[in-house]
Amino acid sequence: MVPIPPPPDFESSPPPPPPPPGPGQARTFPRPGELTLGWRWVLALGWISVLVGMIAVADAARVINKPPFWLDNGLLIVVPFALPLLAAAAALLNHRLAPWCGFVAVVWLGAIALVDRVDTPGVAAGLGVLAVIGLLTTTASLAGRMPDPSA
Repeated sequence: MVPIPPPPDFESSPPPPPPPPGPGQARTFPRPGELTLGWRWVLALGWISVLVGMIAVADAARVINKPPFWLDNGLLIVVPFALPLLAAAAALLNHRLAPWCGFVAVVWLGAIALVDRVDTPGVAAGLGVLAVIGLLTTTASLAGRMPDPSA
């Protein structure tokens, strides 16, 4: 009978981690605090949808001739769109603070809806609904944040 050879020696330490990606190379895994790819797209498309909804509300207010304060003689003032646009851009650029930018944009939309409530209650209701949509999307995206392994 032929003797069985002994098993090979295994290294006691794991292999070294791969080198960090160089310029122009994509990372394979998100860093702690960043959103996963799917949730990043959910957040970005959610805020882009809110922006499209804001344009629709503004156009409807112009058509019925009851413009809110942020429509000046039919010209759209960029102020209400600034923070929702920032939230969408932060999600598209995969910034760690993208969900928190979304929460700030929700508060911003809610404040604009409260100001519009007096003169144009329909516009205020539309912006309020869009703020709730942004809140739900941003809250759901928190499920896709990569945890910090040291915590």
